[in-house]
Amino acid sequence: MRRMIGLALGALLFCTACQREGTKVTEKTDAYRLLVKSQGKYGYCDRNGQMVVPAQYENASIFSEGLAAVRQSGKDGYIDVKGNMVIPPRFDAGSIFKEDRAAVKNGNRWSYIDKSGNQITESHYVFTFAFTEGLSSVVVVEKDGYKAGYIGKDGKFAITPRFYDASFFSEGLAPVRMGKQRGYIDKTGKMVVEPQYYEAGQFKDGLAKVMINGKYGKVGFIDHNGALVIPAQYGNATNFNEGVAAVSKDGKWLLIDTKGNQIIDRQFDSPTIFNEGLAPVVQDKKIGYMDKQGKMVIAPKYEAGSIFVNGLAPVKVGEKCGYIDKKGEMVIKPEFDWDGHLIDQYTSYYTTFH
Repeated sequence: MRRMIGLALGALLFCTACQREGTKVTEKTDAYRLLVKSQGKYGYCDRNGQMVVPAQYENASIFSEGLAAVRQSGKDGYIDVKGNMVIPPRFDAGSIFKEDRAAVKNGNRWSYIDKSGNQITESHYVFTFAFTEGLSSVVVVEKDGYKAGYIGKDGKFAITPRFYDASFFSEGLAPVRMGKQRGYIDKTGKMVVEPQYYEAGQFKDGLAKVMINGKYGKVGFIDHNGALVIPAQYGNATNFNEGVAAVSKDGKWLLIDTKGNQIIDRQFDSPTIFNEGLAPVVQDKKIGYMDKQGKMVIAPKYEAGSIFVNGLAPVKVGEKCGYIDKKGEMVIKPEFDWDGHLIDQYTSYYTTFH
C-alpha cells in the first residue's frame, strides 16, 4: 500500500471510488456520496452502489460540506448531493469547500468563492490552501518574490505575507518556512516555535512530525511548546491519526502511540494509518485489516485497500474496486474501476482534515 501523502487543495481533489455501468439513477435520502468513474466519466453512487448522479463529468472531486467540484466542457462548477448544478461551471479549476469557502482559478491566479458562487477575494493568489480554523494560507507575488501569508474568511490578510512557505493551521498552529528552516506560528502570526526544522508537519493528537539536521536527518515529534517529546530517531514517519503513527527505523515500519511506545510487537514493510479503529496492512502480498491490538480482523485477500470512512473501505479485487464493511462483508460489489492514485488522495483528505 502506498504511503499516505499530504494534500494541498489548490486544485481539484480527484478520487475514484467506484463505477457501475447501466445502473438506474435513483434518489436516496442518504446524502453520503462516493465518487464514481465509468467509461472515462465521473459521477456519484450511494452507500449501496446505486448511481445517484450519472457519470457525465470530465473530472470531479469528493463531496465536502455538501458540494462537489465537477468539470464540464473544460470548466469547473459545483453540484449538490442530488446532482443539481448550484454554481455553474465557469472556472478553470476549483477546490473542494472547507469552512464555506472554495479556491477557484481563472487564468493563472486563484481567488475564493462562497457556497452561492460569490467571489470573496480578488483573483491574485499564485497558490492557495484550504481554510482551516478560520484562516487560509495563500501565496502572492511581492517585490522580492513569492511570499506566503494568511487571509481570513473576509478575504483580508490576517497575517501579512512574509514567509517562504506556509501550510494550514491545525490545533492552533501552522508550520511556516523562514529561509531554509521551518517553525510554527499562532493565529496572530507570532512565531511560537522558532524555525529550526528541515521539515515540519501538521499537529494531530497534540504532536507534529519534524525533521532535524537537514535533508538526511532524523524525524521525531514535538508538542505545542516545541519540546521534542518523541526523540528524532526515525528515518520517516506519518502524522498521528487516532493516537497512532507509523515510523520507519532500519528499513522497517513500526507503530507507536503518542508517548513513543510501540503498540504492536511487529514490523511492517510499509506504513499504514488507522481510521475508525482499523488499518489496512500487507500480509503475504495481500491487504487485510487489523485493529490496534494487532489482530487481523479482516483476512488479507485483496490486491489493495484503503482506510475506512463512514464504515466503508475500498478494496481491489483483480482490477476492480468494491467496498467492504467492518465485518469484511462486500457491501458494494467489485464491479468498478480501481485507481490507486485517486484513492490515495481520497484517503489523505479524510486523515488530514477529519
